[in-house]
Amino acid sequence: MLSPAYDLTFYEYDPEKDPESYGVLLCDFNHGKPPMKPLYMGLGWYWYYHGTRYGAETLCLPTTHGWDSRFINGYPYITAIRTTEEERKLREPVFKEKIRPFIEDFNGVWDAYKTELLRVYTEAKRSRGLVEWQDIRKLSNHELLDFFLDFAYILNRKEGEIHFVMLVAACYLNGLFQQQWRELLGVEPTIDPRFARCTAGGELEHQAAMVARELWRLARRAVEMGLEGAFAADPRETLRELSASEKGRQWLDEYREFLLRDGWRCQRMHAYDTPAWIEDPSLALGEIRLLLPQETFAPDAERARVIREREATEAEVLAAVPGPRREAFRLLMRAARMAGYWSEDHSYYCDLYIGALGRWIVTEFGRRFAEAGCIDDPEDVHFLHPNEIRKAAIPMGRINLRPYVERRKKEWERNLTVEPAPFMGDISQAEAIIRSDPSLLVSAQHPIVREELRADLYGAAAAPGYVEGVARVIMTADGLAELKPGEILVAPGTSPAWMVAFNLIRGVVTDGGGAFSHAVIMAREYGLPCVAGCVEATTKIKTGQRIRVDGDRGVVYVLDG
Repeated sequence: MLSPAYDLTFYEYDPEKDPESYGVLLCDFNHGKPPMKPLYMGLGWYWYYHGTRYGAETLCLPTTHGWDSRFINGYPYITAIRTTEEERKLREPVFKEKIRPFIEDFNGVWDAYKTELLRVYTEAKRSRGLVEWQDIRKLSNHELLDFFLDFAYILNRKEGEIHFVMLVAACYLNGLFQQQWRELLGVEPTIDPRFARCTAGGELEHQAAMVARELWRLARRAVEMGLEGAFAADPRETLRELSASEKGRQWLDEYREFLLRDGWRCQRMHAYDTPAWIEDPSLALGEIRLLLPQETFAPDAERARVIREREATEAEVLAAVPGPRREAFRLLMRAARMAGYWSEDHSYYCDLYIGALGRWIVTEFGRRFAEAGCIDDPEDVHFLHPNEIRKAAIPMGRINLRPYVERRKKEWERNLTVEPAPFMGDISQAEAIIRSDPSLLVSAQHPIVREELRADLYGAAAAPGYVEGVARVIMTADGLAELKPGEILVAPGTSPAWMVAFNLIRGVVTDGGGAFSHAVIMAREYGLPCVAGCVEATTKIKTGQRIRVDGDRGVVYVLDG
C-alpha cells in the first residue's frame, strides 16, 4: 500500500519497491521538520526535486542522476538515483570538463547567475507596478493569476535550475575534497577539526553575513539615537513607540529601506506559511533587539583568528600530502572553501527570495478566497494545489475549495504528532548513497557512532571546539527571542533566518545536516563548536540542561539528567 502524500502521487512511498530500488531513503530533518504543507510540496519542493536532476545532468555527474524524493507521514525522505558502472565511465570525462570552470573561478560562475536571478525577480515586480507588500492588492484577479502562473512555472523553475547547478557543483567539489582527504590523510574529514579549519575563513563576506551586519548597524543606530528603550517592549508596541517621535520615524525610514531591499525572506525557508519580514516589519525587530548590547559585530572579532587558524592548518595538512598530488589537493581545497562561501551566499538569492515571492502571491489568494467564501480561513490556501488555485481564481466565489482543504488539513494535523523515522530501508547503504551524491549532505545525515566515546549523541559532521553550558531548545526561528546570551542552541536545523543567533550562542547542536549544512558552516565562521546531524538532539536534550559539545570529536554529552 502506497503512503499517501496529499494527492501528490509522485511523492507516494512504496514500502516494497522503493527500498529495493534505492537501498535506503534518509529523512530530511533539516528542511522537513515540522512537516511541510501541501501547497509548498507541490510547488517549491517540486522544482527543487526537478533541480537536483537538472543539475546532475547539466554537469554530467559520474555517480548520480540526482535525487528521488518521497513523503512519509508528511516528512520528506531523499535518496540518490545512482548511475551504473558503465554510465559512470562514460560520464566521467564529460564531468571533468564541465566542472573545470567551477574549480578555476567558482565565484565568477555564481556572480553571473545571481545577477540574472535578481534581474528576473525585479522585472516580475516592476512590470506589474509592485513595490510595497500591500501593492499586490491592486492587481485584478486576472493579473494575480497571471503572476501566480509566471511564479509557478517560470520563476520557480529558473530559480530551481540555477540553484541546483550551483549546489550540485559545490557539493560535488566538497565531496571530492572529502574523498581525497580520506585517501591521503587516512581520517574521516567530517569529524576532523583540521578539515573544518581548512574550509573556513574565506576572503569574501557572504550575503547572509551582510544582512546580519546591516541588522547590527541598525541596532547601533538605535543606540546612537537614544532609542534603545523602545525595543524593550513587544515588537508591535516598539513600532508604535518609534512612530511617535521624530527620531523614531527617522530610524523607521532607514529600517524601511532595509526591508525593501533585504526583507524578502520568510521566517521559515521551504514554506509559504510563515510571514516575510517585508510583510510584517515587527519580525526583524526581535533580532535587532538581541543585537542592541553588541558593541562590535561578532564575526569581525573572530575573523582574523579564523583566518590565522585556517592558514596554519592548511600549511600543516599540505605538508602531509605527497608532493606530486599537493597542487591538485590545494586547488580542490580552495574550491571547497569557495563552495562553503556560496552555501551561505545563495540562500538570499534563491531559497529566501523565491519563497517570499511565493508567500506574497498565495497569501493574497488566501485572503481573496476567504472573502469570496471559497475557503473558511485565508491560511487554508496552504492545503491546495496550484491547479486548484487556478480553478477558483477567475470565477472567484463560484468554486467550493473546502473538500480539498478538509481532508489534507486533517492528514497534516495528524502528521504533526508523528515523530519521523530517520530512514527507510537498509541503513548500511547510507554512506555509499551519500558518497554517490554529495548534495544529499545538505539535507541528509548519517551519525558516525563510536561506542568507545560513550556519548549521548553522535553527529554526522562538526565544527571544532569544546564548550559546556546551558542548552536552549528552539524548534523554529520565530522562537529566537527566547535565546539568552551564552546559551547553547539545540535545533532541528538552522538556516539564514537563524543567523542572528550565532552572535549570542557559545555552541550549537542540530538534529539534521551534514558537513555542508548551514549550522556547520556558520559555526566555523564564528569559531563556535558545533555537532550537526545528531537526529535526536531536540528529543534527548531539554532546555535548561547542561551539556558538553565536543566539536573536535563530533559528540555531545548531557551532563545532568
